[in-house]
Amino acid sequence: MAINTPFYPYATTNAAGSFSVQSAGLIQGTAYNDPSARFSHSIGTLSASATVPMWGGCAISESIAAATSDGSAGGSIIQASAVANITGFSVFDQAYSWVSSPQSQAPSAGAAGMSVPFYRLGSGARIAVAMDPSLVSLDGGLITQQVSWDFNNQVLQPYDASTATYSVTSLTASYASGVWTFAVVMAAASPVAGVGDFINISGVTGTGASLINGNQTVTAFTDNQHFSFQITAGSTAFTAGAQSGTIVLNYGTGALNVKVLQTNVGNSMIVSYNAATGAVNWTRNGSAAIILL
Repeated sequence: MAINTPFYPYATTNAAGSFSVQSAGLIQGTAYNDPSARFSHSIGTLSASATVPMWGGCAISESIAAATSDGSAGGSIIQASAVANITGFSVFDQAYSWVSSPQSQAPSAGAAGMSVPFYRLGSGARIAVAMDPSLVSLDGGLITQQVSWDFNNQVLQPYDASTATYSVTSLTASYASGVWTFAVVMAAASPVAGVGDFINISGVTGTGASLINGNQTVTAFTDNQHFSFQITAGSTAFTAGAQSGTIVLNYGTGALNVKVLQTNVGNSMIVSYNAATGAVNWTRNGSAAIILL
């Protein structure tokens, strides 16, 4: 006789009355337990030439370590700037000396010489990294599908073979109730695929340029040539209307040598870095992917 239970525990996703709390999200910069990769965890030191802090889930470049008694120490670590010089990915695992504060809540290394835990490419480690939400389109395909890395946002992005920048035809600002909305019109099709996508802007000049140039998040989307983002600021922070400068979106290029094992949209903890303040904080409704190094 077949066993027939009056309940189905394997179909449970969240308990009734628990405010619909889901536990299926990922945490950027976390390495997943794997007996074959655990001993590949390494520690280096933040380079004196680093211009931004280090946090978990960043693509890194590792320089050869200075002479040591046993050669076990990692080398000098800095955020990678191109696919050709990515040697691994940083993680939060065993980042005991990293610092957090009420203003910068995600642990980070912000001074030369601080330790940086990481896994090298080829180690077989599985690591969660921030991703562009449009990568959910990879679901159902092979894990070997090509992807690229956005070095400005430290985010896994759709594959881009060669285009480093995309020209912006116009960037127009409007203000309402403490929020500035910036409408972007691209000169040609761009990799932007929807609300929540990460973009990096440069070339804006004039009032408030330092707040516009840098990392932004798409808040409204019509198509890959027409979308917008928002900045919360006072009514005099920017000049209304068309923004001046030779404005471009910046993207990383080339195929990243990893396999994508899983994607998760909108339910993951990812890191948000504010270049103006240096703060490194958690965004708790971000998108992330598990990659195999």
